[in-house]
Amino acid sequence: MSRWFLNVCIATALLQAVYNAVRVLVSYRILDLGGDATTVGIVTALFALTPLLLAVQIGRAADRHHTGSLMRAGLLLTTAGTAVIAFSGDLLTLAAGNIVLGFGQILVTLTAQSFVSTLSPPGQLDRGFAGLTLAVSIGQALGLPAVGLIVSWSSDASGVHTTPALFAMAAVSALAIPFAFPLRDPGPRNPDSPRKAPESMRSMLGTGGMKAALLSSLVVLSSMDLVLAYLPVLGAEFGFSVMTVTLLLTARTLATIASRAFLPRLLDRVPRERLLISATLCSALPMALVPFVPNAFAIAALMVIAGIFWGIGQPLTMTWVVSLVAPTDRGAALSLRLTGNRLGQVVVPLAAAGAAGVAGVGSIFVISGALLGVSATATWRAVRKPIP
Repeated sequence: MSRWFLNVCIATALLQAVYNAVRVLVSYRILDLGGDATTVGIVTALFALTPLLLAVQIGRAADRHHTGSLMRAGLLLTTAGTAVIAFSGDLLTLAAGNIVLGFGQILVTLTAQSFVSTLSPPGQLDRGFAGLTLAVSIGQALGLPAVGLIVSWSSDASGVHTTPALFAMAAVSALAIPFAFPLRDPGPRNPDSPRKAPESMRSMLGTGGMKAALLSSLVVLSSMDLVLAYLPVLGAEFGFSVMTVTLLLTARTLATIASRAFLPRLLDRVPRERLLISATLCSALPMALVPFVPNAFAIAALMVIAGIFWGIGQPLTMTWVVSLVAPTDRGAALSLRLTGNRLGQVVVPLAAAGAAGVAGVGSIFVISGALLGVSATATWRAVRKPIP
């Protein structure tokens, strides 16, 4: 295993533990500060707002070989955003900290993917992205139980206390410094070859299969985000404890880890096109059923099924989008994918907040299941011809 890849994966695992855990803590903190399900949707959307506006510029900067510098900046912003949230005593300060955290997250996520797309040996992109997303899932699996235990220990009859867990996550972010800071900007594979003009975003969007790939990635990530943001709210309605909700979210993450660990073997046996369709098709019904089974064991089973197929979808859509463009435009293609993801993270939570205010929290899971079904249909139409 290459040293750069090990460093990227360890830094990614630590920082993704922070993002996943802090976003759950934000939901509880919003409720503690007097917010409701609608407020949760708005603050969740703010997490993605700045990344939505800047993702393309970040991708172009990565293509110009500033990847290492951008990752280090993302680490510092992650630590700062977590600290702001920990000190927040009102909803505005909390929202501001969440915006900073979202900016740090897009920098770390995009640069990690750019390292893999640029430095992976030819023909090894699937394995590289599978390893990277496996590190993401491992970080998420470690972060959630850790904050669940800290919150359980620090809370009492007066309410749920999230500040100690948030400070712990700021410390975890700092632990990534020795791994992220040594990473240097990768140069071009063929420095003597003339550099072609960057492909425009409009041209990329017009490439066959690109829109379906972006939709699949958007819907899966938005579904993950809705589970993170609203399962605590639904759990509170069902009378679940913080630890129970934490274990449910961890079950989803562990299922994702398992599917990503075995993805290279799956690709040897199952066509990539079928796996891409399954990522949304086979998770649609489990997601839609969640509000109708107010039983922790039943919801855990649904989370495991969804987690398995979501784990397959994300790394494969990364390979899908970079396979549609020239190597010199891979950072931009990944940023286009992340822009779509962030658009979903802004629009879907806001729509979910409106739905929650009108039809209740359970409607969010039903709507998410319907979107997964629509995405499965679009993916099936796009992959009837084999992906390059």
